[in-house]
Parts: sequence; structure tokens; C-alpha cells
Amino acid sequence: MSFPGRRRRFAALTAIAVALLGVGLGGAPAQAEPSSSSAAQYGPELNFTVSRDKIGVPQPLVYPGDPAQIGWGLPGDPDGGTAKDVVVTIDVSGIAAFADVQGVSCRENLCSWPARDIEADGFTGGLLEVLAKPDAPLRTTGTARLTATSSNATIAPLTVQVTVGTTELVVNHLPQKDGAEPGTSLAAPITVANMGSLPSPGVELKLATTQGLGFAPRFANCAYGTTDDLPSGHGRTLESAVCRIGTPVEPGKRYRLSAPVGLDVKGTALFEFLDYRVNPPADAVRTAADPRDGGSQGSGPRGEAPVLTLVPDGEAPPPGTVTEQGKWMINAANTADLAVTGDSATVEAGPGTEVTLTAKLRNDGPATFDLLTSDAQIGLLVDIPQGTTAVKVPERCRPWNGLGTDAPRPGTPQYMCAFRSPFAVGQAVDLPFTLRVTEDAPATTRATMRTMSVYGGELTFDTHQANNTAQFTVRVKNGGGNGDGNSGVPGPDGAATGGNGNQPSAQTISAPRTSSPDASGMLAATGNSGTTAVAWMSGTAIILGAALLVATRGPGRRTAR
Repeated sequence: MSFPGRRRRFAALTAIAVALLGVGLGGAPAQAEPSSSSAAQYGPELNFTVSRDKIGVPQPLVYPGDPAQIGWGLPGDPDGGTAKDVVVTIDVSGIAAFADVQGVSCRENLCSWPARDIEADGFTGGLLEVLAKPDAPLRTTGTARLTATSSNATIAPLTVQVTVGTTELVVNHLPQKDGAEPGTSLAAPITVANMGSLPSPGVELKLATTQGLGFAPRFANCAYGTTDDLPSGHGRTLESAVCRIGTPVEPGKRYRLSAPVGLDVKGTALFEFLDYRVNPPADAVRTAADPRDGGSQGSGPRGEAPVLTLVPDGEAPPPGTVTEQGKWMINAANTADLAVTGDSATVEAGPGTEVTLTAKLRNDGPATFDLLTSDAQIGLLVDIPQGTTAVKVPERCRPWNGLGTDAPRPGTPQYMCAFRSPFAVGQAVDLPFTLRVTEDAPATTRATMRTMSVYGGELTFDTHQANNTAQFTVRVKNGGGNGDGNSGVPGPDGAATGGNGNQPSAQTISAPRTSSPDASGMLAATGNSGTTAVAWMSGTAIILGAALLVATRGPGRRTAR
């Protein structure tokens, strides 16, 4: 029971564990009904999880070598101890008449995995690939049965329904929108197509927007609320809508919405996006805003609100022009004015005295900055005044060497301080630096601080340059010299200047999640430096995770529904 041209290899079981325990957005994993026996009395009780309990097998196979998959997982029993000698078997006799399969070991319609122990916090899993036979009629259906044996555990069986044919719903790409004016509205002309071989009885259109956008108008058959589980939102709470549309979607056909999705561009908008996707009704993900979950939040408007439908719009487009999930990038014609304030102090006791100076960064708006579609994470480069040593710095600040950040160490003349986003209008952050005056400190010593990206570049969304720099000033009684020790270049009004200023232009490069560095209690040393920051060479945090193997696709490949 094998098929030619197989390209896919079995993925790491850790990735399977992440996928099957419900991390992906492709649908909540199915799980076997728990056994009625008592784990404490009879030993561990284990229950299968599968990424989908109903799968479609492409007919014909659009991308040879990329079949549908039954992906299973078997987590341990946290209350029952280790399950010993577990052997998993999938009986495929119910689908053998119309499908070929390949697993670890498949003989006479039984596919099995070697015996292993599963600890209380352990997990095991596997994949079984399924390919429709060339003459298998569409809509032919059967079941595969998952069972397992153990020397001491009870494991409930589970079945997966397999159907010949798939429903492959996709949406169109929308080109990036630059220069969207706050206070105006945009229309998203979303289209839906079915690239599969079976019709869909309708669709669920799922939408989510960043903080600078809002849905308008609202439709009677859409549930409105919020979501925080969108991967591209990085944990942000986004405004969401789930629209249930009953128009049948035929294979090979394209449909447009009866009315475009409208978006209001708010006054705080800057780098925004609309996330949109469609699923067959049975595969759609429920959210807290779903009225079927028993809550009233997110119910569509009453009265004269329009109903969103689908209108036939010709043949389905070529595969390379569509996507399962669309993201409409919208850059507003807006700015966020970052204002920097420095601090000054007079040291009474002279050399050896410690003093705390506070830098403050404030967003005077009108836009809120959020690092979701831009790589311009906000940074503040702080020089340490000549004749002082930084003995304590804020946690978000790291030593800066002119090319990137360093680990904490003595002798650092500069710090780069990173700011988490979103950085909202009116938000202000205080950065206290504790400095020790050295023996050679001049009577007055100053140092510059200036805004830039943490990569050393300009913040192009901040076009008001007059308040982009400030100074620390320390006046030392009985200082070691009469000179004026300056770090940075003072401007005509005494404030230090830095760089050539910002030029307004939209930034659209998607950036990964980053976290503020932790440098609590680090020691730095004296120095003066006007070195211009040119690049950020420090590593950003790597987000560990795994792609959903069964319910999602890699580039240029399809996984059947």
C-alpha cells in the first residue's frame, strides 16, 4: 500500500505535539472520549488526539507526492504515571478500497508504530499519508480506526473519516496600501475561490485588524469581537469579525463579496494590516466572539444592517495568485512624535559621589507605534557623561559599541535602550541611570541621548526633529578641571544634535517579535563618544515553535482537507 513520487518525510514528533495540542489556527484538534475507568485504580488512561477527525483526499492529486495525512498524537496521563509498552495501530481496511497509505509499518491494512513508554508528561505521535486511487470516485467515504495496546494503560480508540475529494478555499492577494489618510475609509475587495474538487456549502470569512483600523460598515451575518490568538498579531488583542456566508462555492469558481469589507482609518493609525481568510463552515475556528459559544459579545448589528453574500465572479484564478491567508498591509500618512527629555544634577560632594539622572521618552502622537509590520523598533541611544561611570542602568538598556549591543562590562561609553511596542499616544517611559563621579571629572559634564531604531537607523515616522535629542548634565563642585566635558555635539541652543534627522516614508518590512534586553544592575564605565550608530548587529530572540504538519501547507505544496 504505497504510492510513487513521495516527497514528504515524517516531521519531528515535537512539531507534531505542538500541532496536535491545538496551537495552529486550522481547527481544534479532535480527541478520543476519555475512558470511564479510574486511572488511580487501573493505571494510566490515554486518549488520542488528531489534527482533524475528517480529512479530504485530493482527486486528482494537484501536487504529486503531497498526499493528505492522518496525524495522531498520544499524550501521557499526568495523574496516572508512565504508560508502558504502548503500541499504536491504525486499521485502514475501511478506506483500503479507494485509498493507498504509507506509514512506519503497514501490512494487510494495519499500520503500526513500535512499542514505547509514555511518561506522565510525555507525548508520542506520528503521520500516516493517504493517497486516493486513480479510479476512486469523488465523495467516496470510509473510516480509519486508531487503537493502541499497553501492558498497564487504558487507551480509548478513535476514528478518522476519510473522503475522496477536497474543498480548497482561497482568497486573493491585496496590494499594499500606502498613504492612507486618518479619518478616511478603505474598501477591501476580497474574493473567494474554490481550488478543490468538492463544493463548499458556504464559507466563514474570518477578519482581524490592528489597532489603527475599525470595521465599517458592519453586516448582520458577522459576529464582531476581539481575538488575541492570531500569529501575525504576536499576542496583541485585535478587533475581529467572523462572517458566516451561506452561498455555495463550487469547485473551480471565484466569487466576490456582495459589498467590500470597509475599514475606518483611525487618527492613531500608522503601520496597520487586515488579516483575512476563509474556511468551509465545518472547519472554521470558533472564537470568544462566536455567538454559538453562548456569549452575546460580537453579535451582528440589528435592524437595517446589510447581509454579506458571495457573487459569482468567473473562473478560479491560477494557484500562484491566491493564498489561504491574506494580509492587507496599510501604511497611514501619519506620524508619531517621540519627545526626549534629559535630566541635570549638581553633585555637592564632588568626585566619588553617586547621582541618578533620568531620561524620559514620550510619544506625543498622533499615531501609536506598534512593531507588527515595521522593523523600526524604537531605541534611545544614551551617552555616559565624561568623568562619570554608570553603576546601574535600566533593564531595557544594553552597552552599545557603535555597531551593535554587547554583554554588560566595564568601560562602556554608550547604551542602547529598546522600547517594547505598542508605544501608545501619551505613553512615557522613565530611564534612571545611576552615575558615579570620577576623580578626573570636569566641573560641568554633559552627554547626549537621541532617538533612533535599535538597529541604528532613523525612525522615519517621526518627522518632528526638534525634540529628538536631549542631554544629561552633571555639575561637579570642586571638579578636577575647569573645562566642559561633552559627549555628543551640542546645537545652537545647547541641546546636542545627532544625525541628519528623519525623512518621512512608510516602513513596511515585517519584523519578528523582539523582547527588551535585560541588563539590570550592569556596570559600565566612563567615556565620551559621539560615534554614530550605523547598524544593529545583536541577535534578536528566536521564537521556537513548529508548523502545523497536517492542517497547513508549506510553500508551493497543498495539504488536503
